[in-house]
Amino acid sequence: MKSRQALGKGLGALIPGAVEEEKPKTQIEEIQKTGIISKIPVDKIDPNPYQPRIEFDKKALEELAASIKQNGVIQPITVHRKNGERFELISGERRLRASILAGLELIPAYIIEVQSKEELIELSLIENIQRETLNPIEIALGFKRLMDECKLTLDDISKKTGKDKSTISNFVRLLKLPEEIQRSLIKNEITPGHARALINIEDREEQINLWRKIVAEKYSVREVEKLAKQKKKRNNHQPAIAFHKIDPNLEAIISALRIKFGTNVKIQIKPDGSGEFQIQFYSRDEMERILEILNNVQENSSN
Repeated sequence: MKSRQALGKGLGALIPGAVEEEKPKTQIEEIQKTGIISKIPVDKIDPNPYQPRIEFDKKALEELAASIKQNGVIQPITVHRKNGERFELISGERRLRASILAGLELIPAYIIEVQSKEELIELSLIENIQRETLNPIEIALGFKRLMDECKLTLDDISKKTGKDKSTISNFVRLLKLPEEIQRSLIKNEITPGHARALINIEDREEQINLWRKIVAEKYSVREVEKLAKQKKKRNNHQPAIAFHKIDPNLEAIISALRIKFGTNVKIQIKPDGSGEFQIQFYSRDEMERILEILNNVQENSSN
């Protein structure tokens, strides 16, 4: 098998006005350049277990399906043969899903050889990371899996994707954000610029509080960066406070409540064992949403 080529499209599509350098072709692109396209049954193709995409937009799939009905599949998918007559997808899951939605029985595909599971993981992740339609969290998870499962270094990934090491690091850092902020980024409620500014706030509660204000008050990235710097400066001048270690069981309960309500939850326990819960909200709509959750819990418990 040929040695792998460095992979990458560049960042021209992400950074308007950026000078686009000529990047080496991906391994799959090289195969596709000289390979033969085969038409294979869509019901013989298994999904890719290493697909980095989490979200599949229903409307976008329907639009793609309509285009495929009209024009056919313009860019073939890429698969490898699993065993017998079955194939496993490497790249092109949106095209495959849309083709099935359009009622196609056959789809054009490049069939390539894969020598090992590790090579399949690497090919799948690197090829799919190049797709402009992935959201920032999907890209970040793809980079993280290349590090954890393929044991690739930042330098390795940079060479294979054509992306700068600092760009890769910035994507991976997004995974340090609380889950609710990551979900907000996936839903385009905030931009990657907002998310990067929030990363610079060390305190989780302050991160969530500022994120809520971004969503509610439509702060610009520059405003968030300014607020984050102010918070960091203020925290650096505050004396260190000794915190008691939280009971792991209690911490698990708080975490479950935060996920349940989609907002920050505090718990205060007094020396005598009594205490109180605090559920934070940042708009009337959010308050009503939380009250609805509480009402549903009450109804379920009474049934």
